[in-house]
Amino acid sequence: MPLLLSPYHSSFSVVSNSTPRLLSWILWTSWLHIAWLHFRSSQKQARLLEREREREMKGTYGMLIVIFMFQIHQAAVCGTQLHNVSKFVQKWQVPVASAGRKYDFIYLVQQWQISLCNIKSCLKPARPAFSIHGLWPSTYSTKTPSNCTATVSKFAPQKISDLKDRLDMEWPSLLQESNYELWKEEWESHGSCSQAMLPQHAFFETALRLKEKYKLQEMLAEKDIYPFGNLYRLDGIIDAIATATGHKPQIQCSLYKQVPLLSNVFLCFDYNATNIIDCPVKKRCRYDEIMIPYYMFGSRRN
Repeated sequence: MPLLLSPYHSSFSVVSNSTPRLLSWILWTSWLHIAWLHFRSSQKQARLLEREREREMKGTYGMLIVIFMFQIHQAAVCGTQLHNVSKFVQKWQVPVASAGRKYDFIYLVQQWQISLCNIKSCLKPARPAFSIHGLWPSTYSTKTPSNCTATVSKFAPQKISDLKDRLDMEWPSLLQESNYELWKEEWESHGSCSQAMLPQHAFFETALRLKEKYKLQEMLAEKDIYPFGNLYRLDGIIDAIATATGHKPQIQCSLYKQVPLLSNVFLCFDYNATNIIDCPVKKRCRYDEIMIPYYMFGSRRN
């Protein structure tokens, strides 16, 4: 006998057959939704990480820029300091004499007559004035050379006869009766070292020319330094001459009864005695204050 099914049997079968598909679809859509949410969350985290990295990079770049700018500043400062040091070294660097030269530069030495005759016994009256002490070719490495060659031309007074009147005034011998004796000694001792550049006439004429050009009393007066028997600071005297000439001199002093007196001023010139230059650093006076006397001590009358 055939099996009879109710009218609902067919629907139940359909539902029963479609249930796995429905569940599968629900699971699949749920997985997709979860995957989508995970993807969105990953993207959000990635963006947050990217922003964090950007902030870190910006901070790093900023720090690098600061460090770079600081290094540039330091380099500029160091460069300036090195440049200044280089200038200083070049300024005071000892020149190297050319091969065959007997000297590097020339001193023009001027003495204050009153100081000389206060310290030594002069045979002639002293004037309150500077006069030539000598024109001395010199080197940077050794002491002032003298008697440089055995073949020096002998002193010949007739060669400087046209200069005699000026030499008597500007280059007198206060310790000897004859000025010629002093000139002979200076020529044979010092002129012998420069005779290739400055023959006898040129040697004495150059000394006169340089003294006339560089008037020491006028330079000192510009800084209110006068030979009135007052004490003046040594560095003030150096500064007065350096200001006028553009180059530093050397100052020598001598002691008279515990009073330091200005005795000699050294100006320095190049090999040809053409251009004035800075004198080498050499301390010839150990006192901070010195006097430029106007009178012979003990001879001033009130």
